[in-house]
Amino acid sequence: ASGRTAAFISSPTALLRNAGSVLHMPSSGRSGRKGRSLADGVVMMAKKVVSRKASKGFGAPKKIVKNNVKELDDPKTVALFDWLKEGGSSVSRVAIADFKGLRGVAAREVIEEGQAIVSIPQDLALNLGSDGINPGYAASKLCAIEKSEERRQQGWFQPFLDVLPTFEQCDTTDFFSDDELKALEWEPVQTETAERLSMLRSTYDASQIKGVQREDQVEVSWDEFMWGVYQVVSRVLTIQREGQDGEKYLIPMIDMFNHDPRSVHELKCSQGAFKVIAGKRIQAGEQINILYGGGVLNNDRLIQDYGFIQQNNEFDVEQLTARKTKEPMVGYPFKGMGLDEAGLRELLDSFSTTLEDDEAALGGGGLDG
Repeated sequence: ASGRTAAFISSPTALLRNAGSVLHMPSSGRSGRKGRSLADGVVMMAKKVVSRKASKGFGAPKKIVKNNVKELDDPKTVALFDWLKEGGSSVSRVAIADFKGLRGVAAREVIEEGQAIVSIPQDLALNLGSDGINPGYAASKLCAIEKSEERRQQGWFQPFLDVLPTFEQCDTTDFFSDDELKALEWEPVQTETAERLSMLRSTYDASQIKGVQREDQVEVSWDEFMWGVYQVVSRVLTIQREGQDGEKYLIPMIDMFNHDPRSVHELKCSQGAFKVIAGKRIQAGEQINILYGGGVLNNDRLIQDYGFIQQNNEFDVEQLTARKTKEPMVGYPFKGMGLDEAGLRELLDSFSTTLEDDEAALGGGGLDG
């Protein structure tokens, strides 16, 4: 979705909360380490806040939709809605609103179960290709679109591009400094982030070789390329059609929906349009969220691909306690760690700070050096 918080909150803040409950572990504390309780869930992947203070830049909320929900009506948001309507989209039932500093989608009116919340024609979406694991290829295509002379002259996609997060707002682990990544104290995320950055650097370097003729070749800086990567990993949807490879689409308005693991709304592609269909009745003023990643994402994936974490994430328990695997488990984007009670305690004791230390860092606004 969009408008991530300016600071990175410790992630996940309750990695062992459910694991402790499942295993019926009593609270335990290491000598000299007050308050370290498995049952209370104190393993934190991101041990301290990373204070980035990125400007949100999403415009001042002015109108009230309902129930004190504030609609964004800054010029860029207004231009986006005008462009969507001109292109044949159905977006009149929703508004982009401010939810305590986070940009999201709100219902303007009651939406009944089975109705289309939004419907976006396919030709308003950006098709970024079918390349799978490496987001760098799709990012290169997006950068080429953003910088193309034809796009600049005609300006057709400009209202959409104008509301995408800026480089300063990119907040996934690809944008962590070495110290910030080290402060996570969580090897799976540190390793995967390093591997992805290495792959992306190779992709970027290859894309900038002079004289290599490709449709999407365009001269961009590393920061511009990484801006494109962020849009791909955090906002793009892969659409799988029967008998075809999945294609990556950046879809205006649908990319504004935030994540809720309990969401029952469905994403569909039919009759040349991308739609979000209401899975239940929605009240006017209610925030409307969707599922990211099929609803099976642990916090490792959420912080790496979206820049946030989910409290009490059941898939963290699955990651920690499922049988150890060398590759991601079937149906999940993460490996099993195979930890028993002793392993969970050893992991807990390996962290350098207590829960109290981490909460103090959160309250203080950043790393303490």
